[in-house]
Amino acid sequence: MDLDRYGAVLRSYTIDGDLASADQGAVEVTVTFTDERRRWCFFITPAALASVGEWAEGTQVRLHLGEVHLIVVTELSRDVIERVLRQLEADGELERRTLPP
Repeated sequence: MDLDRYGAVLRSYTIDGDLASADQGAVEVTVTFTDERRRWCFFITPAALASVGEWAEGTQVRLHLGEVHLIVVTELSRDVIERVLRQLEADGELERRTLPP
């Protein structure tokens, strides 16, 4: 595969958080590319977003600034995580949507 054209190639990933508590916060995921580089991102549901984040000054409104490694999904499961990672990889976006450890 041409890495310049398609971006980094995903070798594996680990889910570093507890999916059972995903409704209360984010779940970190570490990806490992075929060149052995490791990067990370996190997944969160809209419901969990309501309980995390900074307060907008003088309000009871949660503020999220849309970090590129923040991936919002309406359902969080191992299958969804894998499908999203594979979609990002196919779109050449996986490296851009993750950060170095």
